[in-house]
Amino acid sequence: MKRPFLAGLTIAALAAACTPDATGPSPNELLLAQEAQVIAQDAALSSGVTHDGWLRRVFEALRTTDDPEARAFLAQARVYQDSARMAIQAGDRAAARHYFHLAFRSVLSAVIEIFPNAPARTGEVVDDIIARIELRLGDRDAPRIRLILAHVGELRDRADAALAAGDPVTALALNLRGIQILHFLVEHIRYAHDHDAVADGEMEEGVTP
Repeated sequence: MKRPFLAGLTIAALAAACTPDATGPSPNELLLAQEAQVIAQDAALSSGVTHDGWLRRVFEALRTTDDPEARAFLAQARVYQDSARMAIQAGDRAAARHYFHLAFRSVLSAVIEIFPNAPARTGEVVDDIIARIELRLGDRDAPRIRLILAHVGELRDRADAALAAGDPVTALALNLRGIQILHFLVEHIRYAHDHDAVADGEMEEGVTP
């Protein structure tokens, strides 16, 4: 998963959200975070369950399968993105973020239309990444990493609850947020920022339906 090029909107949002931690991680914890990040990246990329990985699968499937509903979701996503760009030009950043969010959920709806197991499969990979990182940490002192793992674990619980409640789009969005946070774990332990907002912004503005 490549980090998307962020428009001026996101750059401003991230600048406001990201505040360097006054103490910062210890050198040992930073090294552990780098190792954990590699674990997350390898697992996510090899399984193809990143947000852009699922979208590539959708495009590949639509080359050989006609799914009108999936195509309609993608078309709606493009409309939302056009509205987001117009909002940026008008200087309305709040509206732009809203439209990017709606576009992203439309893309996820297309994914689920073709791959109904996407939320569950993505959740399984997140669980596996967490388990592998915890095994790598052992009893080493890594408080910031463990806080991030606990947060991603909470996202998994919320995703499972959403799926059980019949909301697979929210379930997939939460699981992908967890993947995104772990994929850039080093940055998330370096900065005292809103991990969810940063991860969502990266995904929502980086998708091209």
